[in-house]
Amino acid sequence: MYIEGVAMGAARRHLARPVLSEGARKDLSDALHDLLRRAGRPSTRDIAAALRGLLDPPPSHTRIHDLFTHHRLPDWQLTMCVVEVLACRARGLDAPSECDRFDRLWSRADEELVLDPLAGDSDQPQPEPVPPSRPEPTEAEVRRLLPVTASGPVLPDAGRSRAIFFGTGNYVHLEPLPSVPAGLRDLHAVLSGPAGTFTAGGSRVLIDPRHTTDVLDQVKEASEEAEDTLLVYYSGHGLIDVEGDLSLALPDSRVDAGYTSLQYDWIRRAILNSRAQRKVVILDCCFSGRALGAMSDSPLPLADIEGTVLLTAAAANQVTLAPPGEPHTAFTGELISILHEGIPGGPEVLDIDSIYRELQQRSAAKSRPRPQMQARGSIARMPLARNPQYQPPFQPYTPN
Repeated sequence: MYIEGVAMGAARRHLARPVLSEGARKDLSDALHDLLRRAGRPSTRDIAAALRGLLDPPPSHTRIHDLFTHHRLPDWQLTMCVVEVLACRARGLDAPSECDRFDRLWSRADEELVLDPLAGDSDQPQPEPVPPSRPEPTEAEVRRLLPVTASGPVLPDAGRSRAIFFGTGNYVHLEPLPSVPAGLRDLHAVLSGPAGTFTAGGSRVLIDPRHTTDVLDQVKEASEEAEDTLLVYYSGHGLIDVEGDLSLALPDSRVDAGYTSLQYDWIRRAILNSRAQRKVVILDCCFSGRALGAMSDSPLPLADIEGTVLLTAAAANQVTLAPPGEPHTAFTGELISILHEGIPGGPEVLDIDSIYRELQQRSAAKSRPRPQMQARGSIARMPLARNPQYQPPFQPYTPN
């Protein structure tokens, strides 16, 4: 895997103990933190790396972080594996004995949860509540999402914004997409240049990431750091799993093995937890319209929350194009062209909606799959880049 850009947030974070009432769950948490201290306080990334041979798929460092800091009861298998790694690093401890001790601690905490469900929740997946519908945004919300000056809308604060551009061009079991890497790099260059929203240090390009955690760790980190705008962009093959959901293909992905791909829902969950005021997801892949919730009774939560927008290269059952001989995929190439060349007669700053409409017109003119967009409230009017074709209105000369 190749990672381009400046590392973001490399400093180790302190693992704060969760606030828990007296009981078995607190005993387990205290024992885990004590074992971590005796093992020399390795970082969550170090622990995650050590677990790659013990768990398949290996956990991300953010899940290790949650094991120590979240109030819920952690997964038993993950707990035992972490204990084994830490016990082997701590002096004077016998790993099998420590695993037995923590097995008893975990069992008591689990029994406590069964007897008193209010004592805390478990680390098992829970169905997400359907978000309530919201009224149209108030004027104050519009001003918060769309900062303006006397001259009109301004670009987001680059220093408080983050972007992840990732995709796959080289596949082992799928048709290669050689134009994907150039598209990601060129799009990154436009959006992190003088006319764009992001900085080189606040954005990152991942080409051919081998593992799901390679991507999710970066998305999670960017989600935690972004305060103004968060952008996640994917280019590559889109696959449909046995349940009809969208997954994003990685180099070793196979059509008949859903676990080899990155589930879009994992990306969505990471982004929803971000404190960024504006969240933008753009998918340049086949069947990307499924992320819009077109195959279900209601939109996915990501596209139904104020301040979020989802732009896809195709509808739910459409494939995208990577025209032979062209330097980019059809969708990414048009997007780069719009951002680089601008829209004649357009506004000074291009917002997402104007870019989307231009994409629609260009795709229809070339008989190519038409992009889809779902946005909540005023986010579609979010400025994304300056318009190189902008011409200020003519001001007639008036003598003093």
